[in-house]
Amino acid sequence: TQVQGKQLSFNNLNDTDAAFELVAEFIDGPACVIVKHANPCGVAIGENLSEAYARALACDTESAFGGILAFNRALDATTAEEVAKLFAEVVIAPSIDADAFQILSGKKNLRVLITEGLPDPNASAPMIRTLSGGYLLQGRDNQILDELKVVTKRAPTNQEMIDLRFAFIVAKHVKSNAIVYAKNGATVGVGAGQMSRINSSRIATWKAD
Repeated sequence: TQVQGKQLSFNNLNDTDAAFELVAEFIDGPACVIVKHANPCGVAIGENLSEAYARALACDTESAFGGILAFNRALDATTAEEVAKLFAEVVIAPSIDADAFQILSGKKNLRVLITEGLPDPNASAPMIRTLSGGYLLQGRDNQILDELKVVTKRAPTNQEMIDLRFAFIVAKHVKSNAIVYAKNGATVGVGAGQMSRINSSRIATWKAD
């Protein structure tokens, strides 16, 4: 339900869906996803929503300008105060506290959406894309990363494995060629949509620096 802001455009809806589908993948704690042009430019989990937002924003503050902010928990006033400092197109969350909504209402053009729930990452659904003279139909990517086999000479540490799983989830939602660098439950560099995977790696490295 849109409770505030201008009319949603085609790109707004597409980007908002991308952000909300990704943030719903993180069920164990507060998470924030920032999407720009259908690609995440910052993803993080945290002890609370405010920390998750700050860590997601830190990944790429430049690209976050004019982006879509998605949360997997009720948006609180502390987080809303920080969100209000950034020019964003859309904020979407399962619910929004009264104090948080009062803060966001000061930005009349900001589109605010309340969903009263989260998408189920395990759910199956058809994905459709139009073609010239037809369409492509395939099942939704609803596989959850389970058992992993280590084939490297050095096995990942426990924290590295946690970050690898985190990065794997994010990479699922990044347009090819997708490169995701993650550390301590947050993206630190994302390279997306490049014709060369090497250039995606360079972009992600540049942002991580």
